[in-house]
Amino acid sequence: MNNLWSTKIQSTELLYYSRLERFNDENCSRWFDLLKVKDGMKVLEVGCGGGHFTNMVKKYFPNCEVWGIDLDTNHINFAKNKCKELGLDVKYLEADINNLPFEDESFDLIFSHTVVEHLPFENFITEQYRTLKKGGHLVIMKVAGGVKDNPYMYLEDEIGKVFDKLEFEDRPIVGKYNEEIEQRLNRLHKYGFKNLGFSYDRFVYYCPDIEDNKQKALQQINLHFDMIRYNAIFNIQSAQNGEEHATELLDLLDKQYAIRKNLYLSGEKVYDYVSSNILTMWADK
Repeated sequence: MNNLWSTKIQSTELLYYSRLERFNDENCSRWFDLLKVKDGMKVLEVGCGGGHFTNMVKKYFPNCEVWGIDLDTNHINFAKNKCKELGLDVKYLEADINNLPFEDESFDLIFSHTVVEHLPFENFITEQYRTLKKGGHLVIMKVAGGVKDNPYMYLEDEIGKVFDKLEFEDRPIVGKYNEEIEQRLNRLHKYGFKNLGFSYDRFVYYCPDIEDNKQKALQQINLHFDMIRYNAIFNIQSAQNGEEHATELLDLLDKQYAIRKNLYLSGEKVYDYVSSNILTMWADK
């Protein structure tokens, strides 16, 4: 059993719902274009977390055989339960990217999202190359920096002061193996991949005040503040003195959510938004 990521870095719920917030039914066609997925493919996601990406592929491409692997036990258990809840047939395995439990040339498409920066490249790519079919397609996604967002700011000073009181032991280093795009592409080329390419795409996934559907706007607000609350709970559970400040922090977040929701319902515009820049690299075997 390995629960390092879900207990020390990012909870399964936070990881799942952050991906759900970015990749949804409204913008899924843009994501599928980046993944270059086609119905009938055999597809593998490495580092699938709670399974949102794999579930979306299966939902919209029901004739695909879809697999997801992750080393974190909590992630895989969550993914299996969520998949069953949604009535989808995705195959999830707890497995190590360094030793994938698949035959050579098994998959038409292998993709990952925010995984490559956490591993030495040789560890990241070797097994994916082996299990990708000749002529198969590799897609590597990561969140790129440099985006200035405008999140909702009411009570931020008060909330920030409570977060500052939380005390943590040393956490594992993440993103240790981050590299520039040209380094990644050169590594893929030297490994034998061909038809390499990349793109930067910006996804604005939260801006309720420009949504013309009240139900969808409120869904955005609810999901966004659920994400904030998941993050706070994870930090409370991780902090040495988290319980001491839990009530104060969660009460402030509840007040922040109530203010934002009431502003929307009263017709007062805030135009707060959140977005991500997604770097996508692709290659063929």
